[in-house]
This record gives sequence, structure tokens and C-alpha cells, in this order.
Amino acid sequence: MLVDVAVEFRILGDVEARADGQRLDIGPARQRCVLLALLVDVNRPVPTDQLIERVWSDELPHRARNSLAGYLSRLRQVIAQHGVQIARQSGGYVLTADPSSIDLHCFRELTVKARAATDPADADGLFEKALAMWRGVPFASLDTPWVNDVRTALEAEHLAVIFDRNDSGLRVGRHGELLAQLAAMAADHPLDERLAGQLMLAQFRCGRQADALETFRAMRERLVEELGTDPGPALRQVHQQILDGDPGHQVWPPAPRVSVTTRPRIGVPRRITSFVAREGDIASVTAALGDNPLVTLTGVGGVGKTRLALEVASRMEGRFDDGACFCELAPLDDGSAVGHAVAAVLRLQQQHGLGIEATVIEFLRIHKMLLLVDNCEHVLPAAARLVDQIVRHCPDVVVLATSREALGVEGERILPVPALPVEDATELFAERAKAGRPDFDLDREPVGAVAEICRRLDGLPLAIELAAARMRAMSSLDVARRLDRLRLLSGGARDALPRQQSLIATIDWSYRLLTEAEQAMFIRLSVFAGGFDLEAAHSVCGADGETDDDTLEVVTGLLDKSMVKMRTGPAGSRYFLLETLRAYGRDRLRESGIADELASRHAGYYTDLAERAAIGMHGQEEGAWVQRMLPDYDNLRVAFEHVIADGDVGTALRLVSSLSEFVHLRIGYEASGWAERTVERAEPDHPLYAATVGFAARGAWNKGQFERARRLARSAHGRVPGRGSGRVAYPGDVLADLALYEGDADAALTYYDAEMARARDDDDPIRLVWTLFYVAICHAALRVPEDGVAAAEEAVAVSDRTANPTARSMARYALGLVCKKSEPERALVLFDEAADLAASVQNFWWHGIALMEAAATRAVHGETASAADALIGVIDHWDRVGDWSQQWLNLRYVTRFLARVGAHREAAALHRALVAEGKGSPLTDSQRAGGGADQGHTLSGPEAVALARQALEQRIS
Repeated sequence: MLVDVAVEFRILGDVEARADGQRLDIGPARQRCVLLALLVDVNRPVPTDQLIERVWSDELPHRARNSLAGYLSRLRQVIAQHGVQIARQSGGYVLTADPSSIDLHCFRELTVKARAATDPADADGLFEKALAMWRGVPFASLDTPWVNDVRTALEAEHLAVIFDRNDSGLRVGRHGELLAQLAAMAADHPLDERLAGQLMLAQFRCGRQADALETFRAMRERLVEELGTDPGPALRQVHQQILDGDPGHQVWPPAPRVSVTTRPRIGVPRRITSFVAREGDIASVTAALGDNPLVTLTGVGGVGKTRLALEVASRMEGRFDDGACFCELAPLDDGSAVGHAVAAVLRLQQQHGLGIEATVIEFLRIHKMLLLVDNCEHVLPAAARLVDQIVRHCPDVVVLATSREALGVEGERILPVPALPVEDATELFAERAKAGRPDFDLDREPVGAVAEICRRLDGLPLAIELAAARMRAMSSLDVARRLDRLRLLSGGARDALPRQQSLIATIDWSYRLLTEAEQAMFIRLSVFAGGFDLEAAHSVCGADGETDDDTLEVVTGLLDKSMVKMRTGPAGSRYFLLETLRAYGRDRLRESGIADELASRHAGYYTDLAERAAIGMHGQEEGAWVQRMLPDYDNLRVAFEHVIADGDVGTALRLVSSLSEFVHLRIGYEASGWAERTVERAEPDHPLYAATVGFAARGAWNKGQFERARRLARSAHGRVPGRGSGRVAYPGDVLADLALYEGDADAALTYYDAEMARARDDDDPIRLVWTLFYVAICHAALRVPEDGVAAAEEAVAVSDRTANPTARSMARYALGLVCKKSEPERALVLFDEAADLAASVQNFWWHGIALMEAAATRAVHGETASAADALIGVIDHWDRVGDWSQQWLNLRYVTRFLARVGAHREAAALHRALVAEGKGSPLTDSQRAGGGADQGHTLSGPEAVALARQALEQRIS
């Protein structure tokens, strides 16, 4: 039975909602499927795209978002009066309700209690109560791939609970009641050994020993014939107990609970190892964050500042509407990259006319989040400057920083992180030692040995973890003895603090215990920034004559000894050094005399990789190359800085000219600055000069620096990049875009017509799609979109032959744009396809403009609720990307839509904001007069966005 709540939801059978004992009308099958998708994840946001996937899979209607909005609107009308809300949040749609009002969640809660019960009678009663909630096959009338997967998982979960109930029933003597049911289940599951064992026990206890033995014989025969295996130990034990005349209380391992949905953790990184002790420190930091906009955790390297900060952030992220965000500055070698690093974590692109730091501030100004900025000490001035701006101008952002020294920012609360006390340090040592040696038992170690190790290591967590890793090969007494012999309490850098000396000595000790090959590899790996994969490790750091298997063996040894860490992700396994270890390795690398050689090998490897990626980005494997390259952006930055400092302009040109396609629309405009720095040193007659100039000019264009873009583009003196140079690296394109922006669409069309012919002559399909796209755009700008249809349709055909997602997205966008007035339904399909294709390769800019044109079209031709929902999605997208030029264009569409649906006051307020910003308003004179457009407060950009979102949400409900 469900608890006493206003409305009850039942999904363990057909999908139902009941209030006051009466069944509510929750609509047709698709609408029930929407409700089911929200109930499974009650109180958690389900993204719009995920909802659509759950309800329709690949059989999408032409207006899936429209249909979804309609279903949600009707569900709200049914259940809102009973206190259950369906709301839109930035993360998607959320159904807010008491989980105890949903039979699935009640069922799970009861089974958890039953499995934890110590009294068999209590457990049996709870299992029976849980199973009584099942009314039949879950949502049998619904049929989509997601629904079917959920149903399969739930049925497996149901069966596991039945098996557990059987065990509890046998324990309390209900063998007679269960016998018939067990026999029937065994017939349905003839190869399940657990079920056979339960049936054998019930038969024996009912006085049917011969039947029990026959059950075992028949099961063994089936297993041998069908699976080629003998019964397992548990079933053999039941058989032996029956032969002995004492069945006992055999407990079978419970079947694993099958989860219906899994969700990746968003915000701060998931902890790989448990967090030990420091509850007092957590409480202090949490309290400080409640009272201060900036809290800085200070302390020596290795004291655990980062781990403490991550633990606090993971516990507090639920208190902030926009969660928590983790920005690691350790990979940076130059303070000028701090703003870019924060923007990359927030997935922002630099806004037109704003620097990267101003872009970050504009984004955070209207968000409520906890921002964790880690390892500030080596870029302290730049980090302090940005954090100071955030604290001053972003009232709902709280910053938690870690640094070996204070930032020196006004309003900063400094909390020194102490070393662990002996008791906590001992617990940490024991847990980490057990991870590497499962039989480690602190109680069996010589009295006081581990505590002595922890005292000598000054309670520094990193030092303790490194020492604990040695327990794989020695006893705690051996570790303690080596502490003295290797001077772990003294030595190291003379100007370091005592605890720093201990840490340096600890690392040095761990380094000395490595094999010669591991030592060589460890110091070489310090050349990487932000991580590396096995291919990179072998290519940059492998010795002559070694294979990648040899490299893997050495890296694995370093992993085992806690000198290297590993993460897994979409692109496979990546390895990294803790920053303290990396700093130590860099010192060793400089001492070895091979630092310059390794840096050159590093730069050469990543230049070759970038060139391979530039080719791959033009084919059907574009998405795979994006996944491969994104984690290595820090290494690309380090490679560029090395070749520039070394005066290797040729390699700099190779590297930078290969990055425009990958970086431009996915990370931001930092790399276009690299291009500009390279152009200043390069000879104009170099074959890659034009492509590098084009990249630099494109970056200036995107930043809103139009005259700078014009100057850079003209410096190419008409040179054209070679075939395959990418879609954004042509100086002439930038000049044509400037003409188009300034209203001379005829000049732009003349240029792109010529470039289209050149692309045909060069047999360059990627470039051809780009030029056909612009030809169509120019015709639309000239207000003769029908003249651009042929070019757009050819772009679709050519792009489909390339199978390149970005090319296919551009082509569909172009065709949608030129036919949206004459064929709006066709245009919507094209825009939706363009958005999906761009998103599949993380091309956030193309994704955004496709979403925006689709929303604008729906605002004119679609239903009110679906159009409002689509426009909110675009607001959220540009809010995340940080492109205010596109956000203002979207606000124009919102203004026109609000005026159309009668929200004249809100439309007038947005009109004033647009005019104040120098943007054209879509309102007619009569619309402005009707809404009082010349009266009232003029909204800022963030205020206009907030008003637009609020007004649109009112049109959905």
C-alpha cells in the first residue's frame, strides 16, 4: 500500500494516477509514456532530448518538441491541482512529488528494508508487502525501446526480490506454502540453480526427500547437457545437507539489483577512492562558504587541499541552482590562459567585443553556483584577478579556491588546511594499504609501526598514500626503517618549509624505489600537461627500440606504485601525474639535461596529431576525432608555446593551421591568438601562411574586432590556403563576411560564387559545401531565398556523400533557411536535423543557430506552448555557450513571439532593451504603442534574458 498522499502513481502494472480513490484521466499512450519517463526519475531533471528519445525513439513525429510540450501541458492540468508539479529547469523537465506516492519507489524502499532486516520474520513480511504492490506486467500497453528496456529491468528486479522472499519464507518455516509456487517457477526457469536449491529445501522439509534428490539429479543433467557445466558450490552444498538430513538455513547470494536508469555525475569529478576523516574540516569549510563569497584553502603541497575541496563541493552542489563546477589550473604554464581554462570548463565561447574574462563574468553574473578553482599558486596574479572580478560582479557565485598561498582578494576567507592527526592518518594509511594488499590488517601489524610512519610523514596525505603503496612489497617495519635511511624528515629543497621537505623527500623516496626504466619514464612523463594516453606516452617518452607494449608495462608499474593516476572516458584510458609529482618530475627532467629534447618530441607529436585530426575532421569520423582531441587541449597549448619560444616558426605554422577546424567552434578563440602570434614571425611566402592568417582573422571576427579582422585578412594579399585547409581558415571568407555584415550581400555573393567554382576545380567537397552554404545565405540576405534553393540542395547532396556531420549540418541549415517562408514544415525538419548533427560532434555554435532558426520558425507557425518551449531551449543554449550576439538575435525572435501571443508588456520591455543595446526591434509602431514601449525601466542583457524566460514559461503552463 502507498502512504497517505494526495495523489498516487502506479506503474507496477498499467500506468495509473489516483486521487481520493478515483482514477485520473492521464490521457493516451504517448502521454502516459511521458508521465512514466518523469516518474522513473522523480525529483530529477530529465533533458528534453532524453524525454523525446524515451517516448518516440527513432520514430519521431515532425514536431516532436511541439507534441511533447502539449502532453506536458495536459499532464500539468490533471495533476497540478493535487499538489504535483511538472516544471522546466535548465537541466530539463522535473516532476516533483513525494517518492512514497509512486509504487515503484515504495517497492524499492521496502525491499531495501527487508534485505537489511535481522529478524527473518520481519524480512519475510516486508518482502510480501513489497511484492503485493505488483499488479501485473509493468506498463504493458506501452511500447518503445526505452520502455521495453525499463520493463525488462524491472521484471529482473521483481524476480530477484521473489528469490529473496523465497529464502526468507524458508527461514521462517513457510515451506509448505511456497512449495507449489517454487515448483511452477522452477519449470519456468529450468537452469536457475538458486531456484532449484530453494525447491529442494521446500521438498525436503515437506517430507519429500526423494523428490528433493530427484530435483538435484535432473538439474545436474540439464546443466551438463545444455551448458556443459556441473552444479555450482551453493547447489552442491544444499544437496549435501539433504543427504546429511540437516538442510540448515542455506542463504543464496542475492541477485544484483537492476537499476532502471543510470545517470552520470555532473559538476565535480567523481571520487575514485573514499574520503577519510576531516569531518571537522568539512564543517568549517562549509560554514565559511555559507558566509563568504570567496574561501581559499591554503597549505603545503600534498596536504589534501584538492581532496577536501572536492568533498565539500560534492556535498554542497545541491544547494546551488546551477550546481558546482571544478576548474583545475594545474596544467597551465601561463597566467594568460586562466580565463580560457575557466571558460572551457563552463563551456563558454568568447563573446563578440569582450575579452575572455569579461565573457566569463557575463555568464556567471546571472548564475547561482559553487565554482571550485584548484591549484592557483603558479598562476596567482591572473587567478586572483579573475576571482576578484567574479566576487565583485557575480552575486550568486561562491568561489572555493585552493592555493599554497592566499589570493589576496578583498573579502577572501583564508582557511589553512592542517595535516591529518595521527589517528586519521593511520586510518588513511590502512585503507590505502588495503587497496593494494587486500589481506592488510592494521591490528596484525607491529604495535605503533603505522602510527610512527604517519608521525614521521607529518600527517601529509600524499606522503602517506605513497608510503602505503609500498605495503605491496614490504612490511610496515620495513617502511618505517626506510624513512630514516632515506632522510624523509629532512633534506630536499633548502628553502622549503619543513613539511614541504618531508613531502619532497617522500616523493624522492618513492622515486628511488622505482626500477631504472620506471624512473626514466616517470621524469619523461612530466612533460605532459593535463594528461596523456598510451600512444602519446610511447611516442614522446618511449626509448628507442621499445614497443608500445613495453611502454604500457612501465606505465602500469608506475600506476601500481601510485606515481601515475588513470581516468577512463569516451576516448579511452588517459593517464596523469598529480601536480606535486609532476613538479618533482620536471625538476628531475631539467637536471637530466633532456628537457629540451623531450619538449621538442612532445611538440612534434602533437603537431603530427593535429595534422591527422585536421584531415579526420573532414570525414565521417569527425566525432571520434573531437573526442580524441578535446582532452589534449592543454598539451596543444604547451606544444605551441614551446615551438614559439624555440623560434620554430615552421612547426608553429603546421600546428596552428591544423587547429582551426577543431578549436574554432568547440573550445573558443584562444588558439586564433596563437595564429596571430605566429603570423607576426612567419614569412608571407610560406605555404601555410594564408591558412594561418585566415584563422587569425576569423578569430578577430568572432570577437567583434572587425577592423582588426579586415587588416589581418588583407595581409594575405589574396593568397588562398591549400586544399583541405578547413572551413574557417580562408582570409577571403572573412572579408566577404565583413561585406555581408555591412550590408553588401552582392559583393559577398560574387566572392562565394568564385570560391564555389574554385572548390569544384580543386575537387574539395568540404570546401564546396561551405561555399554553397554561403551562396544560399547571400541569396537569403538579398531577400530572394528561392534563388538559393539550388545551391542549398546541392550542398545537401554533396555533404551526404562526405558523411561529415558538420558539413551535413551546414547544408541542412542552409536549405532550411531558404525555404522556411515557403515550406515551414520542411524547414523545421531540416533545422532539427542540422541541430542534431552538429550536437553529435560537439559543434555547439552550429547546434545553437540551428536550434534558434527552428525556434523562430515555430514562433511564427507553431503552437504557442511548443514555440515557447523551443525558444527557452535556445536561451539556455546561448546562455551556456556565452554568445551574446546570438542571444540578442534570439531575444528579437522572443519579442516578436510575445507580441504575437498578446504579451505586450513583456514585448515592450524587451524592445527597450534591444534598442538600448543598438539592436533592431521587430515590433511595429502599433505594437510598441500598445505595450508602452517608450515607458519604464530599460533592462540589462541578463535582466532581459530573465524576463524572456519567465514570460515564455508562462506560455507553456
